[in-house]
Amino acid sequence: MNRLILILSSIFISIISFADPIQDLSMNNYKAGWYPNFYKGYGPMTCPRTCKYWVGTDAEHEASQEIDGQSERVNVCKITRDESIILEPKNDPKSHWIYGGQYDDYPVCFANSLGYGPVQSRLFMCECVEPQKPSGCPNPDLVVSKIHDPVWDHPNGVSIVKVDITNIGGSAAGAFVTRLVDPGTGADDYVAAGGLGAGMTTTKTFYFNYWVFDPDAELIAITDVKEEVDECKEDNNKLRYFKMG
Repeated sequence: MNRLILILSSIFISIISFADPIQDLSMNNYKAGWYPNFYKGYGPMTCPRTCKYWVGTDAEHEASQEIDGQSERVNVCKITRDESIILEPKNDPKSHWIYGGQYDDYPVCFANSLGYGPVQSRLFMCECVEPQKPSGCPNPDLVVSKIHDPVWDHPNGVSIVKVDITNIGGSAAGAFVTRLVDPGTGADDYVAAGGLGAGMTTTKTFYFNYWVFDPDAELIAITDVKEEVDECKEDNNKLRYFKMG
């Protein structure tokens, strides 16, 4: 029974360790850095062990068995010709690097170069990463991060304006509506979004049936205009755009 529990625990730990530290399709906050796979003369080490010894964090990695067929995990590493900076750690901006992968328990960084083909080294750097927990409020927080320059769609006779909305909060936002208004004419347009993950940005498109430069353009975007999302801040949802024609 104890042996079964140990096996299950090992499987559970393995599954957790394969969680990708830097999530896809997100712009979250991370602490990250490169560290040599030698620590106080001890090495060569794998990237997980390197990051644990140097900074106590995980190595940036992905599950690889489906593509590689021989390994379960690939960690991000990089190789340099100047191996002395690995054995005696120092920051040398003049060093040249090529990215590669370090697989499972093999303390070797495998890389492919355009001119020389496959290369490998037991002296390399590992990318160590630590996701940063959102500070303060754990709720979503929607902001208008950018109003792009309007574009005139001549065939359809409309101004097209793209607006970026970013969730800078600590959790995903549910459905919300963004309004773009031209205060000079009072015209406006509304666009709905189904939701937005923490740290993510979505771009919405708005239309006006006239050229918004007359002669200048002033636009105001307000996200979560219907106050459907319980945000960290309710007073940072507006952004003004002005450009002379």
